[in-house]
Amino acid sequence: MPTLTCSEMLRQIALQVKTENKLQDAAREHGAKLNIVDCKPFNKTGMSLLLELRGEPKDVGAAAAAIRHTEGVRQVLEGEGPGEAVPLLVVLDRPAICRASNDVAIVCLDCPLNSETQPSEWRFIARKTSDFRQVLARLSKEGIESRIEDVAPLERKATLTGRQKEIMATAVAQGYFEFPRKISLTGLSELVGVKPSTLSEILRSAERRIMANALGVPFQEE
Repeated sequence: MPTLTCSEMLRQIALQVKTENKLQDAAREHGAKLNIVDCKPFNKTGMSLLLELRGEPKDVGAAAAAIRHTEGVRQVLEGEGPGEAVPLLVVLDRPAICRASNDVAIVCLDCPLNSETQPSEWRFIARKTSDFRQVLARLSKEGIESRIEDVAPLERKATLTGRQKEIMATAVAQGYFEFPRKISLTGLSELVGVKPSTLSEILRSAERRIMANALGVPFQEE
């Protein structure tokens, strides 16, 4: 297990956590894929999640209905998405994993609730050791099993976002980067559910980050 120090430097933490994931359970039960795009706490006990459901229309519809009836969910607003992607705005009681990090000075790098399997990885940035220890104590209080995977200095690396990874993986699988291309930008945009202009920007940003890592050059936000 990595050793914790009293340094005030920013640290990137990687935990393995095992917790209930009712939203993923509801999506998986009906054959849909669920991705948490964004989250926002709005009071001491509640929060809103912007979700994206992907799959066949009947599967997505059934999953959305199941999420509406999930314990702790207060409201679900369904939007219209291109292709097989449907956005959902979900207002709910804070899940246990989110309660554990409430009012603690950390910044999440990814959401463990996006994982379809347990345990899942949770990566976040902590300002100091006491904040990290507070999260661990709260996880234990919530009955969430956790294990420290890594504690490392925060580096300015050109890491891909979850959405960038998903789109790049689809682009590679569909032959977008082959010569000649096996799928056009328009065809790929329909497949991943974003406009061609937006997709072009996502691909360009992801390619820049990959090249920065490959060449070992400092990464600067655009």
